[in-house]
Amino acid sequence: MSDPADHDERAEVLEDHRAELARLLRAHPRRSGSPSSLAGYLLALREPTGYLVAIGLQQRDPDLQPERTLRVALASGDRAPILAGVMARSALAEIIAPLAPVTRSAAAELRKAVPSGSLRVLIAVAGGAEVFTVKLADLPSG
Repeated sequence: MSDPADHDERAEVLEDHRAELARLLRAHPRRSGSPSSLAGYLLALREPTGYLVAIGLQQRDPDLQPERTLRVALASGDRAPILAGVMARSALAEIIAPLAPVTRSAAAELRKAVPSGSLRVLIAVAGGAEVFTVKLADLPSG
């Protein structure tokens, strides 16, 4: 079991980025129809697990450029840059599963059935990774 303080830190990051996740979800092309087939991610780029996942995602999407994002954020004074996005839940699970033991268990969580009207969100912050389930109704609508 992870440290409760780490869980609280991840929950705080999720709370701070709810509006951004809602915006990204609305902007994501709906090929599959259901938001439950998607997953969000919030990755702390100054931490090993967040950066590792970002590099893994870059293998599939070369435009992601986490290193450039990190440099720009640090140059602008952002000491805790977060990379946020939305993608197919199955693809995210496939990408993160082989990266590390902590991402393997997060991938297993991502693969589980999602309650109707919910979105799984991978949070790689505080030296680890955790999957949260967010009700779509709890995300800001505007």
